[in-house]
Amino acid sequence: MIFQKVQETIASHNLIKSDEHIVLGLSGGPDSVCLFHILLRLRQTLGIRLHPIHVNHGLRPGAAERDQNYVEEFCREHGVSCKVIAADCRELAGAWHMTSEEAGRKLRYDAFYDEARQIAEKLAAEHGGSPDDFSEHIRIAVAHNADDQAETILFRVLRGTGTDGLAGIAYERKERGFSVIRPILDIPRKEIEEYCREHDLSPVEDHTNHQSIYTRNKIRLELLPELEKEYNENVRGALLRLGKIAASDSDYLQQCAEEALQEFLRETSSDEVVLERDGLAGIHEALRHRILLQSCSPGACKRHICGTDRCCGQNHRKETGSENGRVSERISGDRSGGTGAHMRTEKVREVNFAEKIILKVT
Repeated sequence: MIFQKVQETIASHNLIKSDEHIVLGLSGGPDSVCLFHILLRLRQTLGIRLHPIHVNHGLRPGAAERDQNYVEEFCREHGVSCKVIAADCRELAGAWHMTSEEAGRKLRYDAFYDEARQIAEKLAAEHGGSPDDFSEHIRIAVAHNADDQAETILFRVLRGTGTDGLAGIAYERKERGFSVIRPILDIPRKEIEEYCREHDLSPVEDHTNHQSIYTRNKIRLELLPELEKEYNENVRGALLRLGKIAASDSDYLQQCAEEALQEFLRETSSDEVVLERDGLAGIHEALRHRILLQSCSPGACKRHICGTDRCCGQNHRKETGSENGRVSERISGDRSGGTGAHMRTEKVREVNFAEKIILKVT
């Protein structure tokens, strides 16, 4: 049943094409082992090549080595080479000025992207051309499931979020030139655990997942069970429906903003994007806000400023022309550890618009 559902998810969202390289995060837990096993079954049908990576965070002495040994043996049994990255996340957290959990996530995704780049460089050396020419043939697969999705949406509601945040985790997103895909995002955790039992996979368990030591763990172990018991026994399903509705709305608004941006775009240069003031003033503020964010976002560089397929990574300053001078509103990209660009405005002021709005790279 799960196997067919994952195939449907892959097909409906066009997550994997034939003859692609799949970099896979393989922790040894039920989610990643289930995904790895399913991709192994699809390997010949899709003609894909798998590149599992295991990251030993050095946070759980003994258990971390057990997890690594399990993953290495599991890969050997299935004739797949596994790359292992070992590091001390507590030390990295201090150096990077973040929590050990955040450092672990950064370490994992850095490892995934490094592997993807190495594959692209190897393909370029074999076939000729630039590594960028082969990035579309390499995908990074991670094992977020339906429960992760529900927990993420609830977490964002608690923190305060907009429509984009309510959409939750995307099936696919582009980051650092590569697609990150989530083929088992529609599968509940219970079904994943059942799949592992049915196929005698014996994944390892991280005991910290059962401890209320992180906010996400508290949501999973305490808040969601309480909501299910006292308010709505199908609250997870309700959160997932909310996410799908919000994702659809967000996608539509983004498309409208992209079309409107092209309509109101007047000038571009290496450091400026000029938009028509009157056009922006005549549309709904929700759409106007998205247009300004798209114009100032790092991801907009390739469309309006840099003319390349990769973001220049610069921060941008929105300078709004005014009869009384210029008012600057600094807008910077907040990538939140690789989860996609979110914009943060640091200063907002009311101004009298002149004939144009200039969004300037600084």
